[in-house]
Amino acid sequence: MRWVHTRAAAVAWIPVLLSMSACSLFDFAAPPPLETAFVPAPAPPPPPPIRPLILLPPSPAEAEAEIARWFSAKGYHDFQVAALVQHARTESGFRACAVGPADLRYTYQWGGTRLRQLHEFARTDGCPQLDTQLAFADKELRNDPKYACFWDAKTEPAAYTALRRGFGAGSC
Repeated sequence: MRWVHTRAAAVAWIPVLLSMSACSLFDFAAPPPLETAFVPAPAPPPPPPIRPLILLPPSPAEAEAEIARWFSAKGYHDFQVAALVQHARTESGFRACAVGPADLRYTYQWGGTRLRQLHEFARTDGCPQLDTQLAFADKELRNDPKYACFWDAKTEPAAYTALRRGFGAGSC
């Protein structure tokens, strides 16, 4: 019977305990003054400015390998890739940001209207990244009728000759 009285006493204390505030133990601590209660903390300092990532052009050896890899991945025949690599060697020595005579520029020595079109394509007036230059060359080769002889070529020398005429503003 004794356990009944103990349980009854415990049950009777539950509503009393639930009605007590958990913060009542800390009632002795005064709240902060009203003036400081709503003052926002100072803003953190701004992060340091992010400098644009400046990518250096690839070395000639890296450019040569990238040109071959890029055109191969786009489905060009091996002899066409070899002709495009040879043409880049002739034009710029695989220097992606080369500046030649008569304001000819970059890997395939674009100039005049074609240089302006490259800059528009790349959305820059500086030296475009090599892969952007290669994408532009691919666009020219696939869309300009003056490169038909490049696509008709069956050997590396014939493809190279077609590139020399086509990129040199000639035609087949």
